[in-house]
Amino acid sequence: MQRTVTDRYLPPDHAAFVAAEPPTGRLIVIAPTRAACETIELALGLRIPTILEKQHGSEIRDLAAAGKGFGIVAGTGTGKTLSIRPIAETILGTEALKVGVVNREREATPETPTWNVIVVTTGIARRWFQDGDILPTDTLVVDEIHQTSAELELCLALGKRVGCRFIWLSATVDPTFYARYLNAAAVLETSAFDPAKAADVKIVRRDPLSFLDDRFLQQVVKEKRGVGMFLPTRAGVEQAAELVAERFPRINSAFYHGGEPIRVIRPFLQGEEKKPYFLSMTAAGQSALNVQGLDTVVIDDTRFSNIIERGKNVLTKLHLGANEILQMAGRVHGRVAGGRVFILSDRDIQFSALRPTAPEFQLAGDSERVAMTCADLGVAVDQLELPVPLDRVAYKKAVSLLERRGIIENGRLSRYGKAVEAMPVDRPWAELLVNADDELVPYLAVMSSIESLHRMTREDRDLSGVTVPGSDHLTAYNLYAEAFSHCGYIGEVYGLPRHLFDESVEKWAEQRGVLVKAIEDAALATASIFRSLGMELPTKMVNARDHIYRKFTELLAQYMPFDLVIDEQTADGTEARVSRTSVCGSWGPIAGDLRYFADRSGIPRAAIEGTQVPMQLILRYATRSGAELIYDPRRKHGPLVLKRKLEYFGFELESEAETVEDFPVELAQEARHILAEAMARGEARHFAVKKNRDVIDEIREAHKRSGGETKRLGLSELTSLYEEQLANVNSMDDFKSARLSVERERFVPREIREKLDRLPSHVMVRDREVEIDYDVEERDGERRGVARLRLPEKIARSLTEAEIPRLDRPVRFVVLRGQRGAVRADDLEELQERLAQPWSPDEVVESADDRAMLSHAEREVKRIAGEFRKHRRGGRGGHNAGRPGHGAGRSGKPDPRRRRRGR
Repeated sequence: MQRTVTDRYLPPDHAAFVAAEPPTGRLIVIAPTRAACETIELALGLRIPTILEKQHGSEIRDLAAAGKGFGIVAGTGTGKTLSIRPIAETILGTEALKVGVVNREREATPETPTWNVIVVTTGIARRWFQDGDILPTDTLVVDEIHQTSAELELCLALGKRVGCRFIWLSATVDPTFYARYLNAAAVLETSAFDPAKAADVKIVRRDPLSFLDDRFLQQVVKEKRGVGMFLPTRAGVEQAAELVAERFPRINSAFYHGGEPIRVIRPFLQGEEKKPYFLSMTAAGQSALNVQGLDTVVIDDTRFSNIIERGKNVLTKLHLGANEILQMAGRVHGRVAGGRVFILSDRDIQFSALRPTAPEFQLAGDSERVAMTCADLGVAVDQLELPVPLDRVAYKKAVSLLERRGIIENGRLSRYGKAVEAMPVDRPWAELLVNADDELVPYLAVMSSIESLHRMTREDRDLSGVTVPGSDHLTAYNLYAEAFSHCGYIGEVYGLPRHLFDESVEKWAEQRGVLVKAIEDAALATASIFRSLGMELPTKMVNARDHIYRKFTELLAQYMPFDLVIDEQTADGTEARVSRTSVCGSWGPIAGDLRYFADRSGIPRAAIEGTQVPMQLILRYATRSGAELIYDPRRKHGPLVLKRKLEYFGFELESEAETVEDFPVELAQEARHILAEAMARGEARHFAVKKNRDVIDEIREAHKRSGGETKRLGLSELTSLYEEQLANVNSMDDFKSARLSVERERFVPREIREKLDRLPSHVMVRDREVEIDYDVEERDGERRGVARLRLPEKIARSLTEAEIPRLDRPVRFVVLRGQRGAVRADDLEELQERLAQPWSPDEVVESADDRAMLSHAEREVKRIAGEFRKHRRGGRGGHNAGRPGHGAGRSGKPDPRRRRRGR
């Protein structure tokens, strides 16, 4: 039975909320995080003189009063968040601000309609847009707009669709894009930079741990410095702090990253930590944390960012951008007398030449979220003016997936889809929660609230007694259950029940190697889930054992909302290794989250952690497809077969193939079409394939030489021609003896052929014969013939316009590079620019028809280039051939449990 879900973050009474809209509209402040909401709420109650108020206070009030959108780009310490209060008072025409916050901790209430300033996180703002709670009269104030996320970018597009006015606040970035996209009347820029306090900046070619040597740390002690080191990873942050603490106990050492509660470094933020001190941080502290007494910054020029590659989020190691370096260095540069900045990099960075750049957007990697939002609103994605181009292929796949799962029907969210959308968790977990029985809900609620077992624990973790073999999900649940049993109790925060933990959780977490913040965040999210389902929060948490593992895996097998890997391969054949930190075995089905990362060569690799599902459950819920007629050219005897498959969410588990000699009456027409298509592709075992090849090539070449005036003979046309001649064929014996011909005169009359044959096949360029490939271009609905010169690369790089021969049609260019592929261009300047790049663009041919119309030389180059790329990326088994543990158990020996699957 499907559950009823209530979205507790929406105003309880939509009609009352809209009716209470003040004449001025409300001020909706969109914050990037839950903590930022609290900071903004505090700022709305303060009146403190700031640098921003001193420099631009009157301008800000004038723009706010004029009803214009504008932006503020201000460095840390200038008071941009404090400026929200005077903006609100000016727009609302009153100093009586009624401020409310809605985030994961604080629900919308019956009092929400009385608020004239509402602070929400990006995800909740997006839900309000979908519910119609944000109106054209409202003003959107977007704080920390430079902290890009898919949710924030979707909110910007939805705000533009509604017609809201935007006021946006940002740290150091190039504001050009935002000013144009959000129709800003002005952008006010300010900073706390004092030229007299410019820092001493040095570029050092060393890694972080070796940089923290005795000489540097002795200087820190001697000069009583406050040092902040920015590192890209959680492990790196912890190692650096541990190294300093061990070697120089006199230095107060601490670390902070996204897995730690902010209270661990509160003394640094409040100025209570005495110098010398050392604080290592991830990017979580680069712009939001104001560390008191900081006078030295060490920056590791490394970051890990998600790059969208063919619809996949690939975690890739990159250098820092100018914005990150400027924000990190800005902790002391121009703000502290005697400040020092060390940038650890293998690049020659000219710090003084760095300028803010446009932000890097994230929306392209979250096509599923865009698809569900559009379906909920009932709008086409083209109606949203998104800040970044969407990956159309990935978007279509996302829509198709959601339709198959019954979440989208006829372009709108189904009843089931609305229940899934209302859950405050990711779509896969929401599906399980909506369909689970009451016994499983506590386990699912906790598991869905934990990002992953890997992100929850440190490298030196202790999982003894809590491990559920084969399930990272249930093992993570058991850690939470143990923490609550030992250190937890039921309490209230903002009047809402929640699992809370006493101080002993710190000691427990240290012993287990668990991050306290992961436990606290899971408690918050779990409470939110129970409220959405209308269920009471459990007072006892029981460890998951075999019974729950069986129920959980059966629910997974029945609905399978996650990514699925079987025998370390995805449904499309991509290799996906089990994560090193997983408690799952290597083989069999594993359901969970696929994560993509770039290896040292920049090649995307996939890893999974999740839960192993017994194969018997997979087989129970697999579906047997109807019979499908196919032509398999690899079968010398009996290539026409009737195939039946056992499939499970894209995997072909089993297949049966039955040879077809005499065509069944109901399949006769389909059989003739399949054979005709195999003939057209040149795959069929028939004497006419070889016999007709030269004639087909001549007809296609004539079509190109004529500029499209003669009849086209692509794959579809050739298939139709053969199908006409197979009209009376009813068996494979009939097919083998059938006379299948392609008449040259039917497509190209003799007189036209003779005229086309007189066209030159090559021209002289620099005393060298250059072949001409004739082709037909179709652009903007027009078709015209072109001549493509097949230039040697050496000549192409230095050719001038004067040396290009004059022909009877427009000239295009191609350089064939063998295993590196081909480079095409419409003009010489474009060609030379592409040749100067360190790579060749992958030539993407949209259809089999287009492939068929390529010249022999281009087909050969594409074949070689494809084989080269496959070999370079490892191919199927190629990259890992011979590696211990690949294609075998973890010991390197063959695994007898491995199942063979049909292909």
